[in-house]
Amino acid sequence: DTSGIQPYIFGSNRLQENIGASEIVYRATTLWAFDALDATGLKHNTIVRDCKAGEWVIDDARALETDPNLDVEVVYAGGGNTLLIFRQMEQARDFTRFLTKRILRDAPGLTLVARHTPMDWEHDRLSKKRKDLLKELAAHKQARLPSAPLLGLSVNAVCESTGLVAVRTTNGTTSIEGEVVRLKLSEDEEPRLASREAVAKLSWRDLALTRLYGQVGKSILGAYKFPSDIDKLGRIMGEESYVAVIHADGNRMGEHISKLEEEISWQDNIGKANRTFAQKLRGFSTAVESASREALQTVVELICRNIGWDPGRKQMMVAGKVPIDQDYLPFRPLVFGGDDVTFLCNAQLGLSVATAYLNAFEEKAAQHRLKDMHACAGIAMVKMHYPFARAYVLSEALCRSAKKHVRDEVRTDCSAFDWHFAISGLSGDLKAIREREYKVSSGELVMRPLSLRAVGNLQDGRYWDSGMAKVIDTFQHDKDWVKRRNKVKGLREPLRWGPIAVANYRRNYDLPLLPALLPGDKAHREDGWSGGRCIYFDAIELLDHHVHLS
Repeated sequence: DTSGIQPYIFGSNRLQENIGASEIVYRATTLWAFDALDATGLKHNTIVRDCKAGEWVIDDARALETDPNLDVEVVYAGGGNTLLIFRQMEQARDFTRFLTKRILRDAPGLTLVARHTPMDWEHDRLSKKRKDLLKELAAHKQARLPSAPLLGLSVNAVCESTGLVAVRTTNGTTSIEGEVVRLKLSEDEEPRLASREAVAKLSWRDLALTRLYGQVGKSILGAYKFPSDIDKLGRIMGEESYVAVIHADGNRMGEHISKLEEEISWQDNIGKANRTFAQKLRGFSTAVESASREALQTVVELICRNIGWDPGRKQMMVAGKVPIDQDYLPFRPLVFGGDDVTFLCNAQLGLSVATAYLNAFEEKAAQHRLKDMHACAGIAMVKMHYPFARAYVLSEALCRSAKKHVRDEVRTDCSAFDWHFAISGLSGDLKAIREREYKVSSGELVMRPLSLRAVGNLQDGRYWDSGMAKVIDTFQHDKDWVKRRNKVKGLREPLRWGPIAVANYRRNYDLPLLPALLPGDKAHREDGWSGGRCIYFDAIELLDHHVHLS
């Protein structure tokens, strides 16, 4: 497993370094692990089709108990962790030593953790051994002492990204996988002082793009490209621009794996049951990866479908709102290839991209026979050059908030999401922000988190499809509201003061009933509140910052 990958990937505020760091994390437990098996002379069951593009598969026909030439079996690899079964303990240790050296040499700053356990294939349950290993691995992460880098002696220069000792500037080139890579993204970019860690991340930037194009497919992208510069994410020069950091994670993945275990009869032949579990575990991992990849393709297709020429601005725009800069999509996947994904996009597309991904992930998972598979997402919308690390931490907290909403309030597994629009900086954790900014004497100002759609008989309005999305669309396009945009924005202050203030505001400006959200309840359309919760504040806050994609 890898440890501390969030600060490793998002510790820099330069998108190209985040991209390279994400690629290193991906390869550390996949292609580099397979290289380590080859280097130690171990025969294994993976086939690398294109190392540069990061393409590989597991040969499911080969198994340790039926293939005497096989030294090690890769059960699954991806999502930052890998499970392997070796014939001998010493082979496992040799492999770990070689891979550790590779990480130290080629991925400075990244931490690899590994645990080994002996197993009798005919008598020990693989499912239990895996659970025990995961517990040991978690304890190992907590117990290990973090390394303290030597920050330099005497006179030295400091890396602008990491704060570590600089070893060179970003002028010039380096070599990765036999290819010469230019460290600067363009000739116009000013050279910077860079540490070994920063150089390593920049080195993998271009191959990360190669793998991403392989995952999405050139036929879907057409002439469009993914940016490696945050300023290419649909920024309108001269205006304040925002970016959305979207973190999505599959729900109850541990429970799904436990169900695989429950489907197996462990009473008669343990060895046969272990083989069945290994195949099911591998199939589950592959299916989740495929569903995630295909969901990503669906999102890219959606964005491309909404691009058109704007004669007024004389450039291509997404949904007539977000500019296309030199054929660069205002969208960039950073972490992808499993149930745990992170995307970056123009903030106006944040909710549309997140909900499209959640919808597509559910649909693709069902096509791959993953029953009742759902995911949650957190969308942190911040100024374009706001520190990535803090924005990502917020997106993770928002994702956890959505999962808590599903677990504690909806009580039926479903996809959900939460978001926060940071007009200024962030002070405190999510709970503190909500208490400070969105709690008033009348109750809660926000409806979020929201489920993707109404679940069962739940009709509390806290859902997106046919709910909040419909309210936003009414405010943006309905003839009763489109010419009253300033009055709609002005509702935010009365909403803070409570139901009576809202009713008075509507009466003073002769506003119609607010858009319907709760069935059978007219009162919320008159005063904007229901059951101690404000119905419309979320929609009005997003009025200028949400672009619908169809």
